[in-house]
Amino acid sequence: MRRIVLLILCLCLLTTAVHAAGTVSELQSNAFVSSDGTCQISVEISLTMDGTETDLRFPLPGSAKDITLNGGSAKTSRSDSRRWVDLSSVVYGAGNYTLYLHYSLPDLVTSQGKNGLILTLPLLSGFAYPIDRMDFSVTLPGAPEERPTFTSTYHAESLDSIMECTVEGNVISGHFFRGLNDHENLTMTLKVSNSMFPQGIVKRWSLSYDDLVQYGLILLAMVYWFLFLRCPLPRRARRLQAPDGMTAGQLGCCLAGLGVDFSMMVLSWARMGYLSIYMDRHDRVLLYKTMDMGNERSEFEVRAFKTLFGKRDKVDGGGEHYARLGRKAGKTIPDARHYFKKSSGNPMIFRCIAALIGAVSGYSLAVAFATDTAWQIVLAILLVPLGGVLSWLIQSGIRGILLRHRLDLLIGIGGGVFWLFLSLIAGEGIVGFLVVISQALAGLAAIHGGRRTEAGLQARNEILGLRKYLQGVKPEDLYRITETNPEYYFAMAPDALALGVDREFARQFGKEKLPECPYLSVYGRTSLTARQWNELLRKVVQILDARQRRLVWEKLFGRK
Repeated sequence: MRRIVLLILCLCLLTTAVHAAGTVSELQSNAFVSSDGTCQISVEISLTMDGTETDLRFPLPGSAKDITLNGGSAKTSRSDSRRWVDLSSVVYGAGNYTLYLHYSLPDLVTSQGKNGLILTLPLLSGFAYPIDRMDFSVTLPGAPEERPTFTSTYHAESLDSIMECTVEGNVISGHFFRGLNDHENLTMTLKVSNSMFPQGIVKRWSLSYDDLVQYGLILLAMVYWFLFLRCPLPRRARRLQAPDGMTAGQLGCCLAGLGVDFSMMVLSWARMGYLSIYMDRHDRVLLYKTMDMGNERSEFEVRAFKTLFGKRDKVDGGGEHYARLGRKAGKTIPDARHYFKKSSGNPMIFRCIAALIGAVSGYSLAVAFATDTAWQIVLAILLVPLGGVLSWLIQSGIRGILLRHRLDLLIGIGGGVFWLFLSLIAGEGIVGFLVVISQALAGLAAIHGGRRTEAGLQARNEILGLRKYLQGVKPEDLYRITETNPEYYFAMAPDALALGVDREFARQFGKEKLPECPYLSVYGRTSLTARQWNELLRKVVQILDARQRRLVWEKLFGRK
């Protein structure tokens, strides 16, 4: 019988959970409320631990700032609308501990309309252990006219029976002569006068320094655009082909003030018969010169064509020579004086001013994420440049609305979503929304370059008219055109591709097979539909662009 009893006891011991237990023998809280509605709070905790606690945290209100633990920096985290102070650095086993917490709470005074001003002060935010004894004091900037009221988690109606509250001058003191349960929440509410908190409501509507900087940058960008970049809104002029003398690679120069799209210019040269393009079975793109370029083309084109081929008749489109020439051409805007006035500002300056808004918002997020100054500095070093880069990407993505830069558009959208998500986590959703909207608007404001000449306005309107035509041309119109010009698709494909409407244009040709492309040959491919030819052209341009992007990466990070 004795063995059976011992066996039962052993089983009970093995199946009973063993956990650490703790008790707060005394908690003293002293709060000092300023006339602007902010509060400095010091808490002394006498804690007794019976075992090792692996996740010991003390909860504070989510708005708590400048938190210190035992006079040093406190490690904190945010969840459940609270700030959790990690106590593991000072509590590391069974024993008695005395903890000193200090923190500040902003904006405790709110307006209740006709009810006047209300001061709401959280005294406890749900510590996991019971409290045997608690005393508190609240020092106000003036003597209160009314007595405070208290709300509790467990003593909603009987709180007065376990505590004593006295008001002497501008000090409210409280003493609990009965213990408080674990996870107790305690809040003091007091109706106060405007004379006691003359700055309370003003502060609620005031702006921080980083907010003021952001709004200042927004104003500066708007003034710069209005004075130096503003031009009449576009009016599409019906156009069935690009303006005279303009290659597909120069459409972005005139439409958006961008540098030459060299790959699209090469495609236009191939359409004109100056070169032919061949893509082998290994997806290598080769350019073959078919004739020399004379003064029938612009000086810039002649110089670029001669530099591309030199004394050669064949150039590898994936080679470094082509990539370097493409990058150099991308920094040039031929006939810029013809399109833009001398008094026009620089869109890059405008975009940099706008991007600084995102950089400053990175500082706002850093402050919101951390209460400790050291951590705020570390996060600011990361988030400030990140905010600027993402802002620039959002601006650049807007080009995908009018040109072929669809990847830039997707990257810009992704960057905006990521920044907004980061802002929501930090509790600064308005800041994130402001940045995304302001950068998208900045991209739209800069999309057409700067102040234009009459010729520049006319050319821009004609390009937009061409884009609209290629995007919405009717199949019956194409049938009538191809009756006399079977190679019409290949003649217009570079322009459609440059303007980002190539797929819509190719779709209108249906499933009918087209003749061989006069300037593009692909290993193993012969009779194809317009859609199939379009995908091949996109692949050729993608290969030509890939080496240029890799060249930028190599300049930044070196070759592997």
